[in-house]
Amino acid sequence: MTTLQEIIAAVKSLSPADRLRLVDTVWDETSPDTWPTPSEEWIKEVQRRSSEYDAGRMSASPWPEVQARARRKAGLDG
Repeated sequence: MTTLQEIIAAVKSLSPADRLRLVDTVWDETSPDTWPTPSEEWIKEVQRRSSEYDAGRMSASPWPEVQARARRKAGLDG
């Protein structure tokens, strides 16, 4: 049986693009029912950002734009 430490060691040998593909696959296979509850600190940060957005002091980008930017930065799109 493969241990978590062996898997982590194997992942470290992957290219950055393959690591991100692995993360994407694992994320897609993880049910939201099993996600941990966000920390109180994170909830406060989300509320702060939401208030800033609602007040017009910050902007947002559409998800496809964010996703494309992240893929370019990770080297997944050439």
